[in-house]
Amino acid sequence: MQEPIDPLNTQSGSGDEAQVDKPVGTPHEASEELESNNAAWLAANLPNGFTPLRDLVRRGADRQIHVPLFTLLEDKTNLDIQYHPPSHYVPQMPLALYQSLILPTWIGTFLSDRQLFDSIVALLRKHVMLSEKECSLLAYWSIATWFPDFLPFIPSVVITGPAAAADLLLRTLVAVCRRPVLLADASPAVLGALPLGALSPTLLMREPQLNKRMAALLDASSQPGYWVLRNKDFQQFYCAKCIYIGEAAGDQLSTPNSIHIRVGGNSLRSFYPLPADDVIQDFQNRLLFYRIMRRDVVAASKFRVSGFRPEVCAIAQVLGASMGCDPELQRGIIELLKERDEQSRVDHASGQNGMVLRAVLWHCHQHNQQQVFVREIAATANQINREEGESLKISNETVGHVLKNLGLYTRRLGKAGRGLMLDKATQSRAHELSYASDVLPDSAGVPDCGHCHKMQLLETQEVV
Repeated sequence: MQEPIDPLNTQSGSGDEAQVDKPVGTPHEASEELESNNAAWLAANLPNGFTPLRDLVRRGADRQIHVPLFTLLEDKTNLDIQYHPPSHYVPQMPLALYQSLILPTWIGTFLSDRQLFDSIVALLRKHVMLSEKECSLLAYWSIATWFPDFLPFIPSVVITGPAAAADLLLRTLVAVCRRPVLLADASPAVLGALPLGALSPTLLMREPQLNKRMAALLDASSQPGYWVLRNKDFQQFYCAKCIYIGEAAGDQLSTPNSIHIRVGGNSLRSFYPLPADDVIQDFQNRLLFYRIMRRDVVAASKFRVSGFRPEVCAIAQVLGASMGCDPELQRGIIELLKERDEQSRVDHASGQNGMVLRAVLWHCHQHNQQQVFVREIAATANQINREEGESLKISNETVGHVLKNLGLYTRRLGKAGRGLMLDKATQSRAHELSYASDVLPDSAGVPDCGHCHKMQLLETQEVV
C-alpha cells in the first residue's frame, strides 16, 4: 500500500468560501464521551501499532468543522483527542458545501468488523431493492471510501436502472460513505470547484448524459497521481465515486476500475423512507472510529488475490484490504467477485479483440501455415461466432484495425492483399495477447504448440 497522504494540512481561502482558516477548539483529553472505548474493548480490538490520525468532525451547537488529532493514551486504555497543532486547518471549500457536508460528530463504537459490515448490509437491504450479494459488495466499497489515503485506488461504482431506485441508493449511501457529496452534474467545472484533493470526499453523482471525455476523467481520478488544471493551478481529482448513468449501461464507464450495480424497483419505491438523520449520524460516527482503529492495518495490508483477471484482482485486493482484521470477510470479497470475473472473461472473449485473437490463434495452430490474409481471419472469426450461436459479424476492415491496435501489424502479401506473416515473433505475440485477454485455448487441445504450453506454465506460476 502507498504512503499515507495528509490532506488536512491545507490552508483555507477567503471570499465567499467558508472562513475557517483558524485553529479551533482547545486541547481535549479523554472524557466521559469515550467511556464505551474501555480498556477491555481496546485490548480485544486494537491491532499492533497505532499511528495518530487527524480527521474532520462537526462539534458544538454551531456545528462548526473541527480537526481533532486522535492519539492513544500511554496505557492504551483510551483515546486522547486534541486540537493541536494549530498548523492544521479545515480544507478550503465553498460555503454551501461547508454547511451541508455530512461529517461525524464524534466517535462511536462497533462491536466487531463483522457487526459493522452486517449493519451496513442491513441498512442497504432496508432502503434499496438489491440482492444480498450486491448489498454486500456495496458494503465493502462504502467501508473502503474511509481509506482513500491508504489505498492505491478506489474503484468507481456505476449505477444503472430506474432513476427513482438509483436516487434511493445514492441517498442511502450518504449514511455509510466518508464525506458524501450529492451532485446533480458531473463536469470538469463542477469538480474543479470542489477541494477534492484536500477533502477526499465520496461523490454520489447523477449524470445520465455522461460523455466519453468526462468518463475518461472520472476513470483516471479513481487513483492518485493524475493532475488536472484548475484556475491556473493543478489539483488531484482522486476520490471515491458512485455514478448513476441512466437506465441502461453504455460504454462510458466500462473500465477496469469500475463496479457495475443495477438497481431494481419502480417509481413507487421513491415513497419509501430514507435513513433517518440519527441513523446516518450513528453510522458516520462508528465508521470514523473504524477508520481510526483500522488505518494502520489497511495501510500495511498484504492481502492478495490470484486467479481472477488483473482488474478484478485489483478491485478484490482493495476492498479486502479495508477489512484487514477479519480474514473471513476478506475471503468473502473473493466469493462475491467470482461471477463478475467470469463475466469479464466472457466479455473479453466475445468482444472484437477476443474474436480476432481467437481467429489468429486458429491459423497459428494450422500446421505449415506461414501466412494468413486479413479476409481469412475475418472469415474464421465469423465462423467461430456462428458455431457458438452468435450473430455478430466482423468485417475485413474492422479486423485490420483491431490487428493494428493489438500491435499485430499486417503487410502486403503479394497481389492477394494484406495479412500476417506467421513467423515465430508474430505467433509469440499472438499467444501473449490471447493469454492477457483470456482467449488462450487449453494446451491439451493443441499438444504440439510450444507457445500455448509456455503461457499455461506462466499461468500456473502466477496462481502459485
